[in-house]
Amino acid sequence: MPAARDIQRALARIRAVMPAQKQSAMANRNIKLGLERISRVVPEEQKWIGVHVGGTNGKGSICALLAGMFKLSGISHGTYISPALPERHNAITINGLYINKRMYDMELQHVEEAYRRVSSGWTFAAGEDPGDLTPFELETAAAFRVFNKMNVQYGIVEVGMGGATDATNAMKDKAVTVISKIDLDHQEYLGNTIEEIAKVKAGIMRPGVPCIVDHTNPSSVMDVLRDHARTVGTQVSLSSKALPFIESLDRDRFKLQDYEQQNLLCATLAFRNLFPHLHIDVNKLLALKPQLPGRMEQVSVAGLTDGTRQKSVLVDGAHNMLGVEALAKYVDGSLRKTSEPVTWVIGLSSSKSKPFSKIIETLIRPEDNLAFVEYAQGPNDPPPAPADLGRGVATQIIQDESRIYDGEPDIGNGVQWACSKAGDGPVIVTGSLYMIREFYKMEGVEPSRKIKTRRPGRSQLWRYIQLSKERPLTSEEAREFKQARRHWYLSPMNSSVFRDVRNGGNPMSPPTPESIRKHQQDAAHHKSQADGYRSAIRSARKDMDSNADGDGELSKILESLEQRRDEHLRAYNSAMFKVRGHAVDSEKKYMSFEDIFKQPDRRRSRIAALLRKRT
Repeated sequence: MPAARDIQRALARIRAVMPAQKQSAMANRNIKLGLERISRVVPEEQKWIGVHVGGTNGKGSICALLAGMFKLSGISHGTYISPALPERHNAITINGLYINKRMYDMELQHVEEAYRRVSSGWTFAAGEDPGDLTPFELETAAAFRVFNKMNVQYGIVEVGMGGATDATNAMKDKAVTVISKIDLDHQEYLGNTIEEIAKVKAGIMRPGVPCIVDHTNPSSVMDVLRDHARTVGTQVSLSSKALPFIESLDRDRFKLQDYEQQNLLCATLAFRNLFPHLHIDVNKLLALKPQLPGRMEQVSVAGLTDGTRQKSVLVDGAHNMLGVEALAKYVDGSLRKTSEPVTWVIGLSSSKSKPFSKIIETLIRPEDNLAFVEYAQGPNDPPPAPADLGRGVATQIIQDESRIYDGEPDIGNGVQWACSKAGDGPVIVTGSLYMIREFYKMEGVEPSRKIKTRRPGRSQLWRYIQLSKERPLTSEEAREFKQARRHWYLSPMNSSVFRDVRNGGNPMSPPTPESIRKHQQDAAHHKSQADGYRSAIRSARKDMDSNADGDGELSKILESLEQRRDEHLRAYNSAMFKVRGHAVDSEKKYMSFEDIFKQPDRRRSRIAALLRKRT
C-alpha cells in the first residue's frame, strides 16, 4: 500500500510535467491572510453584535445550530458561512432565508468601488500597492454590509481559515466566541503542528468576551487556548458545562454522533452565555434540522440518472481527517451491512499537507466500489487531486478492478456509474466542498434541505427603476422588479391592510364589494387560461423546430393557440380595468427615491450642493 510519502512524490512528478498555467493556478490562489485591506472597507459602524465561530471541524454546523436557537427565540439574526453551496450568495442568510442574489451582487459592487477609492489614497500615502481584495475579503465585507442594511441584532459568523488573521476577524463588536475541535488542516497557511494552528485560531478571542471551547480538544491544544485567553484578558468555558442543558434530549428520536453532540454543546453554551434566562428545547431545535447543505444530507439524483433508479445518495463534505474519521464511523455503524459493498464517489483537492492516501484508506473496504472524480477548478479554488492517483491507491485495497470506475473523471459520470453499480446499496458522495458545490449545481440533483430566498427589497426596487430607464430588463430582472414593487406596496409602512401586523395585530382588509370580487375572479380565470395557452404555444414551437415535415399543420395549430391566448388577455385586461377603475399607467412604476425610502436622496443632495458652489 503506498505511503503518504510516495503519494507526495507522485504529486511532485505530476507538477513537474504539468503545463505552466496549471502550475500557476496551484501556486497562486488568491489567499492573503491579514486584516489591513479588509479593515478599510468594512462599515465603520457595526450595527449588529457578533458571534464568532472558529475551529477546524464543526464550526459551520455550530453556526447552523445557533441560527436555529435564535429562530426559536424570535431574535433577529444573520449568518455568514464559507464556502457557500451552491452559489456565492448562499453564504448569507437573514432570519433563516438566503439573501436575494441581486442584493448580494450590489453589495459586492459597492465593496469593490469603496476599495478602489481607499486603495488609491493608500498607494499615494504609503508608496506601495496594497493589491486587490481577495475573493473571501470581498465576500466578508459584503456580508457585514448586508447585516447592517438588514438591521439584524446578531451576526453569526464562521471563520474562513485560521482566526487571528482571517478576514472575519475584522469584526468590531463580539458578544461571544466559539472554538470547535482543532486538528491539522491548511498547514501551509497556519502552521505545521496542532499547537501552532491552535495559537492562530485563538486569535478570535477578545478581552472580556467569553470563549466557548469544545472540551474534547487535546490537552496540548487546551493549554495553548488557555494561555492565550489569559494574555488577552478573557476566560475559556468548556462545552461540557452545557451537558445539563441537553438532558431532555430524546436520544431515541435523535441519534447524534459524538461530534454532533459536541457541536450541540458548543452552540448551547454560547447561546446561554448570550441569553442566560432563555430556555431552548433541544428537541424542537433538532426537529428544525438546523444543518448546512452538503453535511450528512440525503440528495436525490433521480434526474441525473434519467429516472432509471429513484436513487438518493448521502452527501458529506468530509475533506480532512477529522471529518473522514467521523464519516467512516457513521458508515460502518449505520450503513454498512456485513460484507455488502458501499459505493463511494470521492473527489479531493490537492494540498501539500492533506494525507491523501490515508483519507482513502480510512473510508473504503476491499468489498466496496469507488469512483474517484475531479471537479472543475474555479478561479480561486485549489486544483483537484488527480483521479489516477486516487484509483492507484484504491487498487491496493480493492482487488477487483471492476469495482473501480475508470471512465471520464467528472462528477456526473462518476455518480451515474456509482448508482448503477450500487444496486440497492448505499452511495456516498464525499470529499472537497468544491466538488460538492459543483455536484449541487448539476441538473437533476435535488438536495433535501431547501432554504427559501428573501424577496427583493427597497434597494433593489430603486436599482431596477434606474436600470429599466437605461435598457430593457431581462425576464428575470422584470420578474424581480414586479416582486419588489408588490413587496413595497404590501409592506406595513405603505399598506393600510398590514399596518398593524408589525405590532402583533391582524390584517385590516376592507370589505370587497361583490361586483369587484366577481371581476377579480374573471381576471384570475382569464390570466390562468392565457398562461396555459402560453405553455401550449411554447410546446408547439418546439415541435415545429424539430419537425420540418409537419410545418403547415403545426402552423395552423399555433395560430389558433395564439388567437385564444390573445382573447383571454383582452378579457383579463378588461376585467382588471373594472377592478382598478382606470387604465394602467406605465410611468407609475417609476417611483422616486423619496417615495421608496421615505427620505431624500442625500447623495444627490450633496452632489447638487457641490455643483452650486462651483457655479
